[in-house]
Amino acid sequence: MKVPKSKRQITSSFNKIIVLALVVVAGLWLLRSLLVKGFPATHDGENHLARLANLHLAAIDRNFPFRWARNLNYQFGYPVFNFNYYLPEALALFPLKAGLSIEESLKMVIILSFLAGGIGAFLFLNEYFGILASTTGALLYLAYPYQMVDIFVRGNVGEILAVGILPTLFCLFIKLRHSPSRLWFAATVLFLVAFLLSHNITVMFGLPFLLSFILVESWQEHQKIKWWFLVSLIFILGIGIVQFFWLPLLKEKQFTNIDLIASTHDYANHFPFLSQLIHSPWGYGFSKEGRNDGFTFEVGPFHWVGIILAIFFVLKQLLRKSKKRVNLSLVFFLLSFIFFFFLMNKISLPLWQIVSVWRYAQFPWRLLGLTILPISFLIAFLTQRVSWLGIILTLGALIYMGFIAKPQGTFQKGNMFYYHFPFDTNVLGENMPRWFNLEKNHELKGKIFGLPQSATFKEITWKTQKHLYEIETGEAVTIAERTAYFPGWKVKVDGQLVKIEPEEKDYPGMISFMIPTGKHLIETTFTENTPARNLGDKISLISLGIFVFLLVTGWWPYAKKNKK
Repeated sequence: MKVPKSKRQITSSFNKIIVLALVVVAGLWLLRSLLVKGFPATHDGENHLARLANLHLAAIDRNFPFRWARNLNYQFGYPVFNFNYYLPEALALFPLKAGLSIEESLKMVIILSFLAGGIGAFLFLNEYFGILASTTGALLYLAYPYQMVDIFVRGNVGEILAVGILPTLFCLFIKLRHSPSRLWFAATVLFLVAFLLSHNITVMFGLPFLLSFILVESWQEHQKIKWWFLVSLIFILGIGIVQFFWLPLLKEKQFTNIDLIASTHDYANHFPFLSQLIHSPWGYGFSKEGRNDGFTFEVGPFHWVGIILAIFFVLKQLLRKSKKRVNLSLVFFLLSFIFFFFLMNKISLPLWQIVSVWRYAQFPWRLLGLTILPISFLIAFLTQRVSWLGIILTLGALIYMGFIAKPQGTFQKGNMFYYHFPFDTNVLGENMPRWFNLEKNHELKGKIFGLPQSATFKEITWKTQKHLYEIETGEAVTIAERTAYFPGWKVKVDGQLVKIEPEEKDYPGMISFMIPTGKHLIETTFTENTPARNLGDKISLISLGIFVFLLVTGWWPYAKKNKK
């Protein structure tokens, strides 16, 4: 008896829900150390918690786009949000507003980002493979050692979020190609925007990866001009919407120390050795020159077995000259894995020297994060061919990582610790304004410096983007405000713009200016009035406006066929 199509669809949907529940349960088991009180002690954990606190202050002050962290850098302020991704912290504002602590809020984002990666991997793989193969690929996506390193050792919330978004983004382009509609169009643009704001380094390598995938998939499907127009439109809108962040990042880094610090020049000392990629011990230290790194770079024993066997079956299928659609996808993901693996080997150093922008990655082993999806795809293919082998590899990887991966310890600190966190949250002060001399300034007390003893200071308001106060002095004097100078800061004395002297010798890098004798109202504001911010904001607003117009009016390439 033939089962009705509607009943088959219901059964299929039910099976997918069961699998997604299994993925969530497996993910929570891997992260069970995060489900108790306390935040894991990691390399960057405190820094991200302090950024979240300062982002919350900026949100309270209605300072958007976020660029300035007012309490970092010993309360001189720091332009960390002008350069460093902050989407993870922005998402954490929602549970924070709901009453959770700063630590609990960021931990929730980490957990949800990790689980989203597994769910997205299943949905993407299920476009090519059956339920079982897609499930093994998704579970191996979660049980990848570098994922655990990011969560329990490095504490890099941006990479965790980016790796969580990427498989869903791949999936959405497939969905849109098969069933073009406004729903998939909107979701694809929004996920692309989220990915572009998730983690700068992952975006630098991940965006070409995504584009290459779309080109390969579209070529083998012989897509028409209308599809290519739609893809171009999505990327134009997505990249356009994020220019409020990316254009200032690229244009204003010249005003910081990033190109002077060692970590953007010694990347050649951080290529992992082949033996480390095959196996290296779990640890909580740092990346070092040579083989003495403090944490693991291994791909994982069960992942390696899956990769080797999958390559065998891929080559076997290619030699048979099968005409199945999946062949080209297999070749793409196999070559992607090989390419990322090549870039992590020191033999690729000449290529890194040619593509000089890659040096901002600082550590070539970061590319481990982009090998996860190719590996999951290859092992899903293997499971499709030999189901019992995929199951064994999956169980082995889950058990292996489940008992090895855990934090070195946990800590609990009150919210006020992070609101008053004194440091800049960068390892080497790479976003420090180049005029600012921290060594000379950090011990200064108070908010105004250089006033005569007879002068008076009255604070009216001191927000992220606006400082308003009164000063009365019996003589003309040059004063300095407890604010690191960065382009965009403007000072008005009694409503009139005055010149800022950031290189004043007594207070180097601070907002310094002259005031005449008498009583004055002083207003210092952090503005969008720089060429990069003005242009970036305009491009973002125009792109967002076009995106909303297309959604509201339904005017897009497939509008005549799909009016959903």
